[in-house]
Amino acid sequence: MKNILIAYSKYDPQVGYVQGMNFIAGALLYHCSEEIGFWIFVLLIKNYEIRDVYLPGLPGLYKHTFVIDSLISQYLHNIFKHLVLL
Repeated sequence: MKNILIAYSKYDPQVGYVQGMNFIAGALLYHCSEEIGFWIFVLLIKNYEIRDVYLPGLPGLYKHTFVIDSLISQYLHNIFKHLVLL
């Protein structure tokens, strides 16, 4: 896992290493080799817009939170009402 995270921090120095990436890398290593795991990690970060979650200021975190909030509101209305009341 350490090798994947170090390689990614060198691959994308603007993001570097951010705590929490280890959960993704660990799950990948459970199913594939380090090399394949690294490239899948890169593709996940790029294709699912996860990179902006890890950028300084966390701009993507707010975007992804809004999307999740909207989906819960639309499709799981009772749960949404419960969460809003908390």
